Amino acid sequence: MTTQLDAPLAAPGKVTTRDRRRIRVSWAVTRLVIQLACVAGFLLAWEYVPRIPGIAGDVKWLDPFFISAPSRVAESVWDLVAGNVPGASLWSYLYTTLFGTIVGATIGLVLGALAGLILSNSPKLSDVLRPFIVILNSVPRVALIPVIVILVGPSRGASVISVAMTVFFLGFFNAYEGGLTIQQAMLDNAKLLGAKKAAVMRTVRLPMVVIWTFAVVPNAISFGLLSAVFTELLAGIPGMGTLLQSATVNVNADLMFAVVVILAVVGLVLYGLALKLRSAVIRWER
Repeated sequence: MTTQLDAPLAAPGKVTTRDRRRIRVSWAVTRLVIQLACVAGFLLAWEYVPRIPGIAGDVKWLDPFFISAPSRVAESVWDLVAGNVPGASLWSYLYTTLFGTIVGATIGLVLGALAGLILSNSPKLSDVLRPFIVILNSVPRVALIPVIVILVGPSRGASVISVAMTVFFLGFFNAYEGGLTIQQAMLDNAKLLGAKKAAVMRTVRLPMVVIWTFAVVPNAISFGLLSAVFTELLAGIPGMGTLLQSATVNVNADLMFAVVVILAVVGLVLYGLALKLRSAVIRWER
């Protein structure tokens, strides 16, 4: 008598690929539910706690006049997106901020990676210049923004330079450490094969420097956005920082929180795109 054999069973205690996939999906769903519950709880508390009798009067920072409410912030966000706010063109302001962030971050990362590559390949040059770079990195970027505005004026150029200056040091120190992680055996083998110093820098150090530079791209974008908004806020450049300043001067909490929400969403999108870019270059992070 013949019987049809069933599929082989997994050994007791052994986790199969299908089990791992099921666990990952289950945790992803659970994590999303927890995150949504946290957001919903925060928004409900923000909306309704200040409405409790006596709360707004006794606790100043819970007064809706100062902290607004999610429903009113949502209306302000819609008004900005739809262009219903007089004198506040969201898209032109947002374009200025994104232009300064992306262009400045790109320039800063490229220059930082180039400087890190050169100094990691030349110990003597590194001994001479690295202390000066550390000193410049110790200077608060806020103190240099007025100088930049005086030199180039309150324009997009000032925002680009400010962002590039901030991101440069992130790119430099990552690239520099990446260039120094090359094992001495690899360098010796390259020299035995006849590679000159420039060839070693191009073929051995450069790939590692590029990888380490791309590893910092998400943080560079985040710091770049922060620097762009702060420059606009101080210099009056027509960007999201100016819109935020206008809301603060006019004591418009609804508009102020609406700008903050839009900047948070923009920052999250840019961070996600930066992660995708990093994963495309550093493939083993997928």
